[in-house]
Amino acid sequence: MNPNEYSLREVKHARTKIALMTAFVERLRHSRFEDIAIKDVCRNAEISEGTFFNYFPGKIDVITYYVNLMTMKVIWQAQKKAPKGKSIALVNAFFQELANEFAKIIVKYELISIMIVQPEKPKKAAIPDIEKHLAFPDLDGIENISPTLIDEFFRECMEEALKNGEVPGNANIDDILVSLMAIMTGTMIAIKFSNVKDIHYQFTRQLQILWKELDIRQQKG
Repeated sequence: MNPNEYSLREVKHARTKIALMTAFVERLRHSRFEDIAIKDVCRNAEISEGTFFNYFPGKIDVITYYVNLMTMKVIWQAQKKAPKGKSIALVNAFFQELANEFAKIIVKYELISIMIVQPEKPKKAAIPDIEKHLAFPDLDGIENISPTLIDEFFRECMEEALKNGEVPGNANIDDILVSLMAIMTGTMIAIKFSNVKDIHYQFTRQLQILWKELDIRQQKG
């Protein structure tokens, strides 16, 4: 996708939205979510406070937007590594790429805590192709990845795995989803309070235990 296909107004809108998100996430390094003032975020992004609400209904929507973008990036990376049509391998690759992203994100625990305390399930953000491209200009084809929530991505993978015979026919998809979400968040929390810091290894180990329990043959990739 070429940004030149879009009007200057569309490009400016996308750049401003991404700048607001970046400024907000940067504030999380020094402030609690509840204490972040929109006026301070707007000052950092060099826009008026009233303009903020043209892009996000509220502060939680900035976090949702950020998480949606990061999830899309991880899915794009995982799809590059996993053999096509191998859903278990895709889930394994997702966790490895997620570990890589977590290593880069300083405010990862702040993001996890914010999402956990929300009274409602996070929502998928509307992300036009121009925003995907400007957020990740080096990821060729990122515009082909649709915004999704992590649990929905896992469900799609496991339903496909069931259809392809990678998962036993009597497997309960809902139970598997709970296990996968528990591995993702639980491993992160456990590592924070332990001397074991290799999240790649721990993700792989926990997934192996799950697949073994389900009697799923490991797929390479």
